[in-house]
Amino acid sequence: MTQPSLTPPPETQSPVTQPPVTPPSVTQSPVALPPVPAAVTADAVSVLPARLRSRLDQSVAQATTWPVRQAGAQITVHPDDRTTITLSTPVTTPADATCSCLLSPRCLHRAAVLSAAPVAPAEPAPNPQVAAALPPAQVSDAQRDAARGLWSAAAAVLSTGIPGAGAVAQADLLRAVHQARATGLHTPATYAIRVVEHLRSAHHDNPAFRLSTLTDDLRDLLTACHRVSTGDASATGVARRDYEPVGDLRLHGLFCEPVRAATGHAGAVTYLADANGRLWVISDIKPATPDTAAQISPTGAPVDLGEVRLSHHDLSRAGLLAVNAHASPSGRLSHGRARQAVRATGSSWFDPPLATLWTDDHRTQTDRWLQAATLPDHARPATHDLAFLDGTILGSDHRGLLLSTDRRDALPSSGRHTADERPRTVVVTAPYDDPSLPYVANLRKLATHATGSRIRLIARFTGPRRVAALAFTAGWLPTRHGGHLDLGTTSLTRTDLPTATPPAQPIPGPEAEPLRSGGTGDGGEAVAGPPLHLVRYRLERVVAGGRSALVSGVADDSRRLAAAQLGTAVAVVDGLGAAGVRRTRDVFGRLDPHDAERLAVAWLTAAVYELAAGREMIRAAWDTGSL
Repeated sequence: MTQPSLTPPPETQSPVTQPPVTPPSVTQSPVALPPVPAAVTADAVSVLPARLRSRLDQSVAQATTWPVRQAGAQITVHPDDRTTITLSTPVTTPADATCSCLLSPRCLHRAAVLSAAPVAPAEPAPNPQVAAALPPAQVSDAQRDAARGLWSAAAAVLSTGIPGAGAVAQADLLRAVHQARATGLHTPATYAIRVVEHLRSAHHDNPAFRLSTLTDDLRDLLTACHRVSTGDASATGVARRDYEPVGDLRLHGLFCEPVRAATGHAGAVTYLADANGRLWVISDIKPATPDTAAQISPTGAPVDLGEVRLSHHDLSRAGLLAVNAHASPSGRLSHGRARQAVRATGSSWFDPPLATLWTDDHRTQTDRWLQAATLPDHARPATHDLAFLDGTILGSDHRGLLLSTDRRDALPSSGRHTADERPRTVVVTAPYDDPSLPYVANLRKLATHATGSRIRLIARFTGPRRVAALAFTAGWLPTRHGGHLDLGTTSLTRTDLPTATPPAQPIPGPEAEPLRSGGTGDGGEAVAGPPLHLVRYRLERVVAGGRSALVSGVADDSRRLAAAQLGTAVAVVDGLGAAGVRRTRDVFGRLDPHDAERLAVAWLTAAVYELAAGREMIRAAWDTGSL
């Protein structure tokens, strides 16, 4: 079937010719496109005639290949040799985006370019003291209206799923975002922007797209809207804050990691710790296409921080003395030439203050992670999900590398170990599947050649007895790596690894925890625990395919949940299925728009239940090793 042409008929606009070859100096969209406010994009889509709206998704995909040029404050995009879209930066109003075609401003070119451009972030609060203030004590009528607008736009996304949530649906969300920001709904607006970015990634077949992340952001968006609508002023959030003074800091480099975001950003993050063990972050993340992100070597780039001329790789192994440092409430340090900082000596992971990070047990670390996950984004530490583990490599299975974490000292009275002190087997996976990053290859080499060897690991919590590995050190690691190895930036060689030895697993003694089938990461095959994954599966299927995903299979899931004595899970899944198949019409035969609202309510009910039940399963797995 022939794809429809982007341009209108010849009598209203010049015919499309083959785009000229882009010179090497010309950058490609979306890298060169400037951020565009949500209201500007929404306005460009709203003025399109209905016949052009139906072609907008195809046009947005084409717009990412159009040549982009920049001359001073003007950026021009060239769909063909007779048409030019001009963006005057910074883009703040609809008048800053013009097109040379006869249909402008109601043209497809202009709407496609604006829809392909990144969404401009909200302006930070001008006064840090004002920004740090608490949310308002009461929710205003305007805020309730804005929350209902966001809810309706998100409900429409759920009703149609990803295939139906194209540029037009995204523009509806952006219009609601503009209203939300204008009324002070900062947190809901942030979640909505994330949803738009994930939808764009899905439609552009971005390999960094994750359905689970989009599902979580939709849940957070609907939750925030519901809380605002019911009068919970704490759900409005606070404006994006500027960096605030935190005094002088003596920091010790911990590790660094590359960043690959589904939102089209790439870069590096370096983690540091102060003398009290508090963690701080220096990040350098920029927009990038999937192709250019794979070519970036972010940890080798210099950190722009005062007089410091270190790469992220070197900074993570050195120290830093920052004078009158500025940071965000989440622990992200401000950097730039205006900051005063000098290089200092670093510390080993086995020496203070870094060694203290490994003193907390599993329960303490898990509680810290789960507790922080309930906080709003602006109050959540950037390092809340880091796990610090010591253990012995057991090998690998289909889930990933297996690490037996260290037991604690036996009780003096009995010489035996309590359940909380037994060693646990943790599944270690890679945070990214990106083949340009050496995570997977490094873990395979460790599992093959370092079996039976002890390591000290920094990872990110991902689930019950599951972590994503970020960096490690060991007594046998060569000194040329600077004390530790960042698994996402440096490739292990055979000369780096010891000779594999059989692990001492299961650990002898009456208190040893045997290898058994279990979904809690004991090693071996997954145990049939509570089948909460069925609830999660239904939630993600609705996001992916809309209400049509609920036509079949719901009854089977309910029977399996009932057999596991999960009565609440049965209720929420049955409610979701009923809302999905409900399609009422008015006396004129038109579909009732309230059906989308009912589906959103049922979906959110199931999502909130799944989140709470999942957290308790994770806590039980890390805490006692049983469900």
